[in-house]
This record gives sequence, C-alpha cells and structure tokens, in this order.
Amino acid sequence: MIDYKETKKTASKKKTLSKINLAIRLSIWLCLGISGGLITLCAVAYVVNSELFNLQDIEIKGTVHVDKNEVLTLLDLDEGGNIFSWDMDGAKQRLLAHPWIKDISISRRLVPAGVSVRITEHKPTATLVLKDKPYYISEEGLVFASATEDRYGLMIQAGDYEPANGEEALNDILKSAISAVSVVEAKGLKVKDLVIEAGGVMNIRLALGVTLVILGEMTPRKVNMALRTLREVKPATGAIMDLTCEDKIVLRNRGQYGSEG
Repeated sequence: MIDYKETKKTASKKKTLSKINLAIRLSIWLCLGISGGLITLCAVAYVVNSELFNLQDIEIKGTVHVDKNEVLTLLDLDEGGNIFSWDMDGAKQRLLAHPWIKDISISRRLVPAGVSVRITEHKPTATLVLKDKPYYISEEGLVFASATEDRYGLMIQAGDYEPANGEEALNDILKSAISAVSVVEAKGLKVKDLVIEAGGVMNIRLALGVTLVILGEMTPRKVNMALRTLREVKPATGAIMDLTCEDKIVLRNRGQYGSEG
C-alpha cells in the first residue's frame, strides 16, 4: 500500500552551520571595517587639529627674480596654520601662474612642521622690443614676461614686425632668431643685436659693424660664406651681407646695392 502523505524536509545540519559561519564572518568584517573607518577618521581629526603639525618654518629655494614675499603671499599659509589642512595643490597652481616661474615643487616636513618650496625660474636669454614694449624671452625662445628696466641677453628689435598667426608665429620667429645667433656666434662672430623686419626678414648686426640679412634658417654654410667674404673682401663698417639665398651673398652698403659673392 502506497502512502501519499506529505513528508517534511529537515534542513541539513551542515548547511545550517555553514550559513551561521558566513553570517559571523560577515559581521566580523563589517565590525572591522567600521572600526577601521572610525580609527582613520580619528587619525585625520587628530592630524588636522593637532598643534604638532602647525607651521613652524617655510623654506624657499631657487628664487632669483621672484620676490620671496610674493611666494609667501601666493602660498597663503599663515604661521601656526596646520600644514595638512592647507590646500597645497591650490598654492602650486597660483605659483605656476607667476610669469617668472617655470616649474615648482612643494613638500611638507613633519619635524619640525614646515613646508619646503623649490622654484625653477625662466632664464631670460633675450629681450624683445615689440611695438615699443619690452618683453623677456626664455631659453626656449618664448615670451614669458613684460620687461622692466633691466635688459637680458640678446636685444631683439621688432618694431615693424606683425606676426601673421599671432603668438604662435611670434614664438617661431623668436626661436629662429635665437638659433641663428647661436650658429653665428659658434663660428666666432660676436652679435651686437638683431632686428626683425616686416615679413620675418632678420638683420643680425655684428659687433664689427657688418649686418647679416637672412630669411628663414641660418645655416653653418651661410655663416662660412660670410666669413670668407669678411676675409677676402673686408667690407667697410655699415656693409650689409644679404644671405637670403643659400648659394650666394649680395654685398652692399646701406642704401645701395653692391657686388655678389
């Protein structure tokens, strides 16, 4: 005889213990997570509020043209202020906006609590006069600041030059100008100054009184041609050597054409 009565299923003891163990483990990890969070919160609160981390000293290195008082103002960190609650990234961005500052590193010191600032300034290698306004040019050939009464390095006059594509064109011709002077002086010729005319024509005025005229890149070959002409022709003071062609020199006095070399 078949018994069709419903039979009750009983949970396995093994499965029940497994579930209990899982719940215990989860509870333990939850407690550890909460405890860790509370410990971290308390540690942060201690660091932010502890007098142990109040500013005692600021060290500034690398400044030549940038006034240290300017640096202190831009840091915006008062004596006695907590070095960990201070916005160090914001201070770095403010300092990088200074025209003379090329790069900067800032770090915190714990004992004694302080801040170290190391500044890398632009190195002015030339002074540009553009539309009667002077500017400083960096070693990369970039305008980085308005000039004061001080003048640095090569003098570049560009009163009549009008850059076709704005700042990019100006930077390109300034890089070419500085490169051209480097090529010329590497051959032993001393450059007095450089004039950029309309259209980008460059007049490199030598200390001996002769002007080299180029359009575009100054090559060692062109300088060698100029040196040969100086030795053989011995042009008078005020003479102009037109080097706009790669394979010849047009030599003339100011205001009149002369011979080809």
